[in-house]
Amino acid sequence: MSRFSFWGEKTVISTRFRSVFAAAMFSMASAYVLILTDNVAAGQLVGENAVVSMTLVFPLITFIIFISYLIADGLAMMLSYAQGRGDRERVNQLFSMGVLLAVGVGLAFVAGMFFFRENLLAFWAISPQLMGYARDYYNGLLFYAPLMFLNVFFYTVFVAEGQERVCVVGAICTFVVNALLDVVLCLQIGVMGVGIATSCGLLAAVLVQLYFLNGGRSRLRFRWYWHTKDVLYGVVYSFYHSLDTLFLSLLPVALSSCVISHFGEEHMIVVTVAVNLLTLIIALYTGLVDCLQPMICQYHAEENLHSIQKTMDIGIRATVLISLLFTALGMALAGFLPLLFGVRDEQMIAETEAAVRCFLLFIVFLGCTLMYSNYYIYIEKRNYGALLKVFLLLGFPYVGMEMGALCSMNEMWLGTGAGFVLAYVFNSWWTGSRGRLFLDKEKLSRQYSYDTDCTMKAVVSLSERVAADMAAVDISAHQRALLTVLVEEIGIHASMRAADKPFQMEFSILLGKEPESDLTLIVRDNGSPYDIIKTAQQGKFSYQDYFIESITVNCLRRVYLASGDENRMILRIGA
Repeated sequence: MSRFSFWGEKTVISTRFRSVFAAAMFSMASAYVLILTDNVAAGQLVGENAVVSMTLVFPLITFIIFISYLIADGLAMMLSYAQGRGDRERVNQLFSMGVLLAVGVGLAFVAGMFFFRENLLAFWAISPQLMGYARDYYNGLLFYAPLMFLNVFFYTVFVAEGQERVCVVGAICTFVVNALLDVVLCLQIGVMGVGIATSCGLLAAVLVQLYFLNGGRSRLRFRWYWHTKDVLYGVVYSFYHSLDTLFLSLLPVALSSCVISHFGEEHMIVVTVAVNLLTLIIALYTGLVDCLQPMICQYHAEENLHSIQKTMDIGIRATVLISLLFTALGMALAGFLPLLFGVRDEQMIAETEAAVRCFLLFIVFLGCTLMYSNYYIYIEKRNYGALLKVFLLLGFPYVGMEMGALCSMNEMWLGTGAGFVLAYVFNSWWTGSRGRLFLDKEKLSRQYSYDTDCTMKAVVSLSERVAADMAAVDISAHQRALLTVLVEEIGIHASMRAADKPFQMEFSILLGKEPESDLTLIVRDNGSPYDIIKTAQQGKFSYQDYFIESITVNCLRRVYLASGDENRMILRIGA
């Protein structure tokens, strides 16, 4: 029997999602902790003014992060589509262009930050003391951009390639190096040391990633390749996906403006605590979105609708559970959070506690709608996905906060949260009859998907089920017989390889529109890589290897692809 867990039934997809989820959650949480570490080091070792001056430089850092997503996300999506088609040459081309783009744009940022330093710092009309701290922190970040661009691009590509462990190791190195140097350098050279420590932390992650790429364990290959049209397509894809970052930098501005205009700047501490909490929440949701991207893009390229559906079911389930857990935890700690940020005034503590609780009531709608908006971009319904993000992260919350602020502070936060609910309702209404996943119902009816553990008993049971299902389908006798045999033989082959460590398999059957059309069989497993066709052709084969190779030799297409998370065999069977 299949085992059940937090993720539901244990399948190839749930196992892959769990693997990416662990790496993404760790990386996103580490990034948030690093922000806190920098602030704590500066505040404890230098003083409160140092923290304030660093905050003034954060918009530049946010903009650099936004550009890093512009470089990485679109090319990674195109790379995942290429993986879905089994085109490794295209994968390497896109990877190479991403590296060149990250380095080129990064060096341009270094030059721009150096030559326009005084112009950028002059944007803030602040005291000489704060300006001195801001300038020192700025100087420590001169090489931040190229390192951030490379780190984000490598992270995104490694997730798509199923090499999440590299991301985890890189995140650990970033945290350790940054935390240690924060203390050492801050004691020696002040705020500039904090900036240098941040850059050195990123450098440590990039070195780990380069070591993996050059160590022969990665299938990615760099070559000198450039195609401007592809790069522009990548930037366009990225723009839609990275709208999250852009809008999330605008939402705090809107909240601050609303609080100052209606309640006065002395209440800004409430916004500070709420925005920090929002940053952590969005970091967790971004990690969930990162789990979806490589899987949805690959299945979309395959036109494998059942796998898309199963992936989104797991993604939404995880989003709801994490939202509820975070809400419960936040409600319990709402009175402690203001103290963590140094709030001592009892009235401000009470206002902040109430604001946090009002805000947390609605985050499940924020998480689910954010998940759907990115999903629409992955399946190339980019305009609708972008529109939904506008409504979710800026439009509806802004209207809600302004209307609520006419009454009281609590109503302002309730109005902001209600904006997330309105975006969720809008998506439900708009997708109505078509369904929230926009899956072609007629095509979905012509597809079959089966999950099984790699045990002899499970495989035999599955082959009987496939035979019964195919008997009711209008396909040729040749296709029906070959499908039944392939499921049984490939499954038994896998169960023998599994031995005492059974893994999972997924068989997807994609039928054509007409009875005489070709059909596609996609076999996935999360065991050790094993190319049956290549093994048989090289003469190093068992009887089962030879038999499977011989009955598939006349298939219109035979492709085996391996990644860190799964192995995939694609067979196209003619009528």
